[in-house]
Amino acid sequence: MAVTKKNIKQRIGAATAILLGQDAVAQDGELYNNWDVDLGYLRYEEPDKIEVDTYMAMINGDLSPTDSIKLGLVFDTLTGATPSGALPSNGGGGSTFTGVSGGQTSSGGGDTGLVEFDDTRLAFDATWTHEWHRLIRSNTSAYVSVEGDYTAVGGSLGIEKDTQDRAYTFTAAVGLATDKVGRSDETTPEPLSRTADAIFNGTGNKNTYDALLGITHVINKRTLAMLNYTYSTALGYHTDPYKIISVADINDNQLANGTLYESRPDERTRQILYTKLVHELPSTGNHFAISYRYHTDTWDLNSHTIESHYSKRLSNNHLIEPFWRIYHQQAANFYQRTIIYDPNTQSNLSEVELPEHVSSDSRLAELLSNTIGIKYRYKTSASGSIDLRAAYIYRDYSNTIVSDEGNYFVTLSFGKGFE
Repeated sequence: MAVTKKNIKQRIGAATAILLGQDAVAQDGELYNNWDVDLGYLRYEEPDKIEVDTYMAMINGDLSPTDSIKLGLVFDTLTGATPSGALPSNGGGGSTFTGVSGGQTSSGGGDTGLVEFDDTRLAFDATWTHEWHRLIRSNTSAYVSVEGDYTAVGGSLGIEKDTQDRAYTFTAAVGLATDKVGRSDETTPEPLSRTADAIFNGTGNKNTYDALLGITHVINKRTLAMLNYTYSTALGYHTDPYKIISVADINDNQLANGTLYESRPDERTRQILYTKLVHELPSTGNHFAISYRYHTDTWDLNSHTIESHYSKRLSNNHLIEPFWRIYHQQAANFYQRTIIYDPNTQSNLSEVELPEHVSSDSRLAELLSNTIGIKYRYKTSASGSIDLRAAYIYRDYSNTIVSDEGNYFVTLSFGKGFE
């Protein structure tokens, strides 16, 4: 499902995490025919908004004293509702189009401006780690992800080098991904066309090229710091094939047949700076972590993210972890709440000057969000655990159709390893 794919992928693992994976290397004398199997389940829910069920399996082991492999399989289901981008229905100007799950949906987004979705995703990834030298390793990975309306295939190659005292690890990686984007019927709407005209093209394609440089420093036996820089360029189809925008006056009175499909630029270049510090408190085994992420791109969707958590072990089998996150982003340079027209001088759409690129997607608007919560972990065995995570997130939007909102969300996950 294109409208939430990025958010969900971020929640259950991104390609950058593969690039940064610090896989353990087999030590001398270790049997390299031992394999570990991990099974997991994750439930994510924001009441009255989104529900995600994720089933995960991972197998990893050593192929030789210098080679290891990790295989992962993920299946998830997603249901909920997302803003369409159009003004809520006001009794005129509406039309009907195929929704995310293939059903029929009002172009005005119904009375609430929300569109329901129901989708599934199957993803597979593989990572091969090779030790070229005692201090040099390479990570080669590939992945494929398939949804009813989105297919992604990609891979990466990374090199890690430790200093002689292992106080520093330097990382360099490159990645390539190709995505196929379309609605459930393998079409994409003509950008800025009226929903009532039903003008469609074939599926869209997008290629993404990534490069990463990183450094990790062991400051002392209790403190670790890292710094990464990522450069990414994506070329091709970026428009969300489900998102629409209303043509309306300054009082939100919509022009007749004034509901259009959005249009986004076909190129986006991003730069990301990420740093993290982890410190273990003496004698307790508890640790504190804080991270900062700065993102800037050619869409002017610049953002700052600060996250922190404190892990406290209550006993051998019980752990609690309060966490906090604050996020702020600027609006994209083509974001508009609506396309404004003057009813005194413009009586139909042909008289309205349309921008080349425009979107009312609230994910591209200026946003400030705060999240606070707590995680509880119960170790069921040496290789198994149950995690319960509950949090409250408040989103403060600027100049959007959707209202500011506060939501509770709960994540429940199970994990079990087998040798």
